[in-house]
Amino acid sequence: MPWINLTIRKGAMPKSTQHAVMAKLTEVLMWWEKVPDTPRARSIMKGWIYEVAEDADYSAGSPTHEKPFYFVDIRIPINRLDLLAKQGLIRDFTKVILDAENSDRSPENARRVWVVINEIKADDWGIGGHLDWLRDYTSALDEVGSYQEPV
Repeated sequence: MPWINLTIRKGAMPKSTQHAVMAKLTEVLMWWEKVPDTPRARSIMKGWIYEVAEDADYSAGSPTHEKPFYFVDIRIPINRLDLLAKQGLIRDFTKVILDAENSDRSPENARRVWVVINEIKADDWGIGGHLDWLRDYTSALDEVGSYQEPV
């Protein structure tokens, strides 16, 4: 059950754009994780957007900068992504954010998008009061034969 947390400055994106961004980030994460795009698989993908006050988005210790920064935090079961998938995910998430704000993909703009991938061991993650949540996650992938045991 991966999830995506997106932290943005208040007013950086209208709500309709936020909704579209989360839908696209979910699609990208599913693609890189090799999760089939089925209703059941989508139902286990979670996400939240956190808007911080306009003066709570700091750069160089100051809230006075022209363009907003974006922080994307991905939580995912350990060993679901190899290095190539992580690189692609970070690149594609950056593209989704910059496209949403209609910015070019210059290095200056790309550096405003920070992506962190947190891999969590199954025994460090509980859902519904239980550690065996991974069984539900993998069974959704098993339905279409895409689950592979971590190496």
